Amino acid sequence: SSDVCSSDLRDESIIIDNLLSNPSLENWNAANDTPDNWTKVNSPTVTRESSRVFHGSFSAKLIAPSGSVGQLTQAPTVNMNEISGLTATFRGRVWTDAATQARLRLDWDGTNFQNGEYHSGDNQWERLSASAAIPASATQVKCIFEVTATDTAYFDLAYLLISPVYEYTLPSSLVSLPHYVSVQYDE
Repeated sequence: SSDVCSSDLRDESIIIDNLLSNPSLENWNAANDTPDNWTKVNSPTVTRESSRVFHGSFSAKLIAPSGSVGQLTQAPTVNMNEISGLTATFRGRVWTDAATQARLRLDWDGTNFQNGEYHSGDNQWERLSASAAIPASATQVKCIFEVTATDTAYFDLAYLLISPVYEYTLPSSLVSLPHYVSVQYDE
């Protein structure tokens, strides 16, 4: 039948094989100063933002401290032996008002990084990325939102893919019988 049930639930933020937890930055700790599953580095000021959002209800506003970059990071648990040599792609939406203030990075071991391009500074949400083959020497795949010293940027709707990984756990809100997942490639 071509009828669509009125109880259909759509979640347009689902990105198949996304390895990040809380990728849309919707869930925050009680103090609202760090999104769940993300870690502040170099003591940036981080706030839950509801007026400048790409998707959902919130984004993360980062203000870097004087003298160093400010970062939000997440290093999902992965089997390094299985993914060595595969391509890791970290993408997310970034907003800032001046060029070269914000970017995405991948950290392989604390000293070896893959830097993504900087935001162009056009007062728009831009999809930025950092992507590279995972080195054999990698001890982690850490995703980094980064803003340059004393600058401000907003981050939202991120994902980390390590190709090819073909699995996805459906959120409990989507599971009821009968059920199916329809995937539309739209980027």
